[in-house]
Amino acid sequence: MDKIPFRKVPLRVRLTLVKGVLRRCFLNQCRKKYVRQHLASRQGECRRCSVCCQLSAPCPALQWSDPKCVECKLYKYYRLPNCCTFPIDERDLADRDLLAPDTKCGYHW
Repeated sequence: MDKIPFRKVPLRVRLTLVKGVLRRCFLNQCRKKYVRQHLASRQGECRRCSVCCQLSAPCPALQWSDPKCVECKLYKYYRLPNCCTFPIDERDLADRDLLAPDTKCGYHW
């Protein structure tokens, strides 16, 4: 997955993505039972496409070895709750698909 050119992402989409990040923070902190229930019914696995790592801005932990190859420098050591639980539900996939509709996420319900 290439880096997402945020200058070309419309403001309306950026605001939607920031709202989604804040929603996931709230769910991870205040609605832990909701998160556990949805993660239990989630199927599939991460394809490591890095789209979710760039939802509001490119994550500083992303390491681009070349334009098409990316990895998280922290993946083996520590990940924030938003990273560990993404996607919590279908709304998260809808947010993700705003940036990369042609690159499908490995998770589904």
